[in-house]
Amino acid sequence: MIERMCMPEARVGKAKANTILAALLRPFLVISAALREIFDESAYQRFLDRTHLKSSPSAYAVFCQENEQGKSRRPRCC
Repeated sequence: MIERMCMPEARVGKAKANTILAALLRPFLVISAALREIFDESAYQRFLDRTHLKSSPSAYAVFCQENEQGKSRRPRCC
């Protein structure tokens, strides 16, 4: 009988801990995603997914070539 009475409190404590952990983790995930975009890691991963290649020096060379071609085609506005 005593064990059953303690269980709801334990669940509430776990829920609060999970909420706090999620709140602490969220800024880290946002910063991590931003850094991956800044340093082209996300673009490289999208390239690998799109071309169905595995990460390798030759795949990265193709990615860099494609990336440079895309940048050179963009008109400069200023």
